[in-house]
Amino acid sequence: MKTSASLALALFLAPALARAEPPPPALAPVPLPLPKAPDPAAIAAREAHIETQMRAMTVLTSWAVASLATGAALWATADDDYTRSIGIQNVAWGAVDGVIAGFGYRGLGKLHGLDKPLTYWQAEDRKMRTIFLVNAGLDVLYVTAGALMVGFGKNDWVRGAGAGVALQGSFLFAFDAAMGLGAR
Repeated sequence: MKTSASLALALFLAPALARAEPPPPALAPVPLPLPKAPDPAAIAAREAHIETQMRAMTVLTSWAVASLATGAALWATADDDYTRSIGIQNVAWGAVDGVIAGFGYRGLGKLHGLDKPLTYWQAEDRKMRTIFLVNAGLDVLYVTAGALMVGFGKNDWVRGAGAGVALQGSFLFAFDAAMGLGAR
C-alpha cells in the first residue's frame, strides 16, 4: 500500500518536475569591504577633546565643592546679614556648578570610543570654545550686577548677596575665559 501511494505521488508530480527549471548557477562570492583603519589624527583629536572637557569638569567640580563648603560654613556661623548672604550665594552657585559638572562628566562617557572623522572633533572643539566664551560674556554681567548690588544695596543682606554674586562671577569669568581661549 505504501508503494502504490508513492507511485501515485510520483506520477502526479512527474509533469511538474519535468517543467521545473534548473537551479540558477551559484553566484561568485562577493568580497566584503575590509573595515576602515581608524584615523590616528581623529583619535588624537578625540582624546584631546575628552582631556580638555575632563580638565574643565574637574576644575568646576573643585570650585563647586569649595563654594558649597565655605558657603555652608559662612551661612551657619555668620552673625551678620552681609556674611550670611555671601554664604547663601556660595551654596546656591556651588550647587548649580556641581550640577553642570555632573552633566559634563555624564556626557564624557559617550565620547570614549566614538569613531568620528577629524573634522567632527575640530567642530566640537570650536563649539566648546564658543560656549565657554559666551559664558565668559555672561559672567561679566554677573560681576557687574554683583558690584551694583554691593554699591547701591539698601541693606547688608543685598550688599552681601552682591558680593557673593560678584565673587562667583569673577571665578566663572576667569574659568570660562581660560577654557575658551585655551581650549584646543
